[in-house]
Amino acid sequence: MNESEQLHRIIEGALFAAAEPLTIERIGELFEENDRPDKDTIREALQKLTEDYQERGIELKELASGYQFQVRMDLSKWVKRLWQEKPPRYSRA
Repeated sequence: MNESEQLHRIIEGALFAAAEPLTIERIGELFEENDRPDKDTIREALQKLTEDYQERGIELKELASGYQFQVRMDLSKWVKRLWQEKPPRYSRA
């Protein structure tokens, strides 16, 4: 595996594991200072990940607060059912 592929894997894993969007600066902090990719290299990796997820149910989005994977909007009617409130069931007294 070359360095570019490894960088993509690291960024992809970090984005999935993060509880919040990650900025380019925060992604850079994942690496030791002497191994840290420059911001342009990180941007290129993020662009490649965006392209890799074009035909999938999730997409990599750039938000004001950083980058984050999210479910595509056209799938929301199915995915939102995961959080639908179900009416409480009462047992007969």
